[in-house]
Amino acid sequence: MAEFRGCIVEALAKGEIDKETADLASAAYEDAYSVASETLGPVDADRAAGEAAMRKLEAEAIEARRRRQLSVRTRRAALETIAGLKERRGYSGVVVLGGGDGSGKPPKGGWVQGGTPPEKGKPYSKGAVAAMALKRLVENRPGLSGAPGASVEGRYRAVRGKFDAMMADLIEKFETKTGFDAPGRAHMDNVVREAFGEDTGDKAAKALAQAWDGTAETARHMFNAAGGAIGKLDGWGLPQMHDPVAVRRVGRDQWVAAITPLLDRAKMIDSVTKQPFTDKRLAAVLGEVWETIASGGANKGGPGERIGKGALATQRAEQRFLAFRSADDWMTYQRQFGEGDPFQAMMGHLDDMARDVAQMQILGPNPRHQFEWLAAFARREGALEEMNGVVGARDRAEGMVLEAERMMAHFNGDLSMPVNTTLSNVGGGVRAVLTASMLGSAVLGEISSGVTFGRMARRFTGLSRNGDMGELMRLLADPAERAIARRTGFIIEQATDGFVRGSHDNLRLMTVGAKAEGKLNAFSRRLPAAVIRLQGLTGLVAARKRSFRFELMGALHDAKVKSLADLARGDVKEQALARWMDAQGFTEADWTIMRAAPVFEPRTGATFLKPDDIAHPELALRLSEAIDMETRLVSPETTLETRAMWITARPGSFWGELQRSTSMFKGFTATLTSLYAQEMALQARAQGGNAFMNLAGMAAGAVAFMTVGGAINIQLREMAKGNDPRPMDDPKFWGAALAQGGGLGMAGDFFYAAQARNGKTAPVAAFGPVGQLASDAWGLTGGNALEIAGAMTGKPGEPGKPLDEAVADAHIGREGARFVSNYNPLSSLWWSRAAFSRLVADNLQRAVDPEAEDAFRRRARRMEKETGQGQFWPQGSNFPERAPDLANMGGRPE
Repeated sequence: MAEFRGCIVEALAKGEIDKETADLASAAYEDAYSVASETLGPVDADRAAGEAAMRKLEAEAIEARRRRQLSVRTRRAALETIAGLKERRGYSGVVVLGGGDGSGKPPKGGWVQGGTPPEKGKPYSKGAVAAMALKRLVENRPGLSGAPGASVEGRYRAVRGKFDAMMADLIEKFETKTGFDAPGRAHMDNVVREAFGEDTGDKAAKALAQAWDGTAETARHMFNAAGGAIGKLDGWGLPQMHDPVAVRRVGRDQWVAAITPLLDRAKMIDSVTKQPFTDKRLAAVLGEVWETIASGGANKGGPGERIGKGALATQRAEQRFLAFRSADDWMTYQRQFGEGDPFQAMMGHLDDMARDVAQMQILGPNPRHQFEWLAAFARREGALEEMNGVVGARDRAEGMVLEAERMMAHFNGDLSMPVNTTLSNVGGGVRAVLTASMLGSAVLGEISSGVTFGRMARRFTGLSRNGDMGELMRLLADPAERAIARRTGFIIEQATDGFVRGSHDNLRLMTVGAKAEGKLNAFSRRLPAAVIRLQGLTGLVAARKRSFRFELMGALHDAKVKSLADLARGDVKEQALARWMDAQGFTEADWTIMRAAPVFEPRTGATFLKPDDIAHPELALRLSEAIDMETRLVSPETTLETRAMWITARPGSFWGELQRSTSMFKGFTATLTSLYAQEMALQARAQGGNAFMNLAGMAAGAVAFMTVGGAINIQLREMAKGNDPRPMDDPKFWGAALAQGGGLGMAGDFFYAAQARNGKTAPVAAFGPVGQLASDAWGLTGGNALEIAGAMTGKPGEPGKPLDEAVADAHIGREGARFVSNYNPLSSLWWSRAAFSRLVADNLQRAVDPEAEDAFRRRARRMEKETGQGQFWPQGSNFPERAPDLANMGGRPE
């Protein structure tokens, strides 16, 4: 044993290797010797361990060299994006630092970019654009406000879209339709068996399993190409998704005993002996696996290290260590210790792989280290600008870097790990129920606002402002058209409930399919997705996005006959398209490659340039990312930037829960403002002429369209409640329409409901829906108790009321019935709202409130007086009395 160890000591003493290499060699040798000595004598064990250590060191040296090159290449690409944004914002004298000779070596002049900001008084003269670019590197923006390069979030969506297109058949068969159902699960067992190489005779299952295997293999190759090292394992089947709670609960020994008979030991080869594990060695290794799962990776990090993080390139390979004997063994383990639903296991694995691939492609094999370097670079750039006379550049850079760090923390989950799991689960469950109870009519707002946003987005990219209504209708009505759209290479929102995720990132945390860390109730977790689907919002939003993508892909195909330079000199629409492509960083050389892509013609006469058909993989992903990013203007949804603005603390902490509660539904307004404000300003300047007048014209048109959309939204909501439309000759109506259409959007569900319930508007609304719930719950319980006690005590000099009279005057039954109605998903769904209110809530109030009929009449009179509305389905009535009075929109009768 001393022979190889002595060689290490001697080489270190002679200076042939450094101490780090010596330590690595010693560690590899000791680990290998402990294994080899179980079956070999000292001399043979020393020889085998020495050879194993050398193989490991050589392989690690080669991998380390490759990863260093990838790290430098991604760094230079990021700096090229930063330089491009600086130049587009008016900087001069910028050193690009990008490109290079492809060797992966740093630039000869060092990592100093510099550049002079625009002169004082011009846009972006206050500097700190490098820090702004860092934010865009995490999550880019659409249109001219974006940076000329890829982003982590955008690349994730592009990669995930590629995976979804490959999995389209499987997703169509097994995705949930309501949020609660799990269609085709009986057939899924055959898919799992086929994935493990078993012949079930089910041709459809075999085809679906092949689709899964091909997609998983593509994900593995992309991960490895970006710097990873996941080996090919024949018969791997499906990934393991472990439930840490279940694994911890049974303990190490019981878990090892439970999993050992399920494993295919012939496929689990010891890296030292190149033979299957011995019983002793396997038990020891499985014990380490248990520690990793049970601790969430804490056993692999030293003090001060972030648990489970580090170089992504060195992760994931261990996930393929456990090889199960058969599909039944895999399913047995998943039922006991993991995800019982194979479809969720598949989709979860691909989503995780897409996130890792995105980070590695944009930030290199060690994204965390690279991002920290870029953050320091952006801070230094701001400090240098301040030193050169740009007042405040350093502070502005610091603020934007901190925001970029929070954005990255939201993406990779650092700001999602609970401090206190129980508190996080309770808070998440409450917010989920509130979302379902308040957004059941959000689709009515999307019907009206979607037209406005769609017109603006199309104008920015040179498309027809009215859009292709025929395509939209086909996507809504024709399953075949939707099937085509699913295969174009963009993320399938329905498969990920991405719309819901934007508002409820906390519900995604620590969850494993239907299970969750800390027993988060699966029903409450699925409820928001179900409400969004059941009201028709998921399908409508997906159709709008797909329609826009088809239009933009069609415009790109039509533009293939011209160069970018010719497009820039063309008509207004061609100029807009050329500006968009330049802002996204596409060069003439890129466009030449894109123009060579084959025509995608899913039906006669419908021709498109599909990103996935582009021969250059990186360029294909960049175009997919750019098109997908542009759809955010069509149907705005919460971004990483707005989440980072509202949420700065982890869930399960006081501030984390307070921030998540107070910011509910407010992210939409912030997103709308951030996406459109800068984009409209840049578009106004790019159009030439008087930029201020251009901006004023765009803003006026947008406000007008959004106000009309808000008016339509209000009237649809009123009729969904069983009320007549509101008179439109009232200035208050148009003020409400402006607020509703101009940014409150879905949040209007909450604010208007809060005002209608008990008149508590601004103070309670400031704390969000959770504050409203707390206020209503207190009023129903503690508030009524104090009111009854006060009534029984009486005012000074007056006798108190008897208990029964004090209780009657508190109207507890009325308030309780209203509470049940307000916080019930059926009371917010537009198609069940009126029926639930009249048939359930009103009859419940009758049962507990002796003065219910008087209360119904008072409410009707108050509404007539305040808003001039009647009720076609009156309160207290089990059936509508007439059709809505549409003539009431013309104004109150004299």
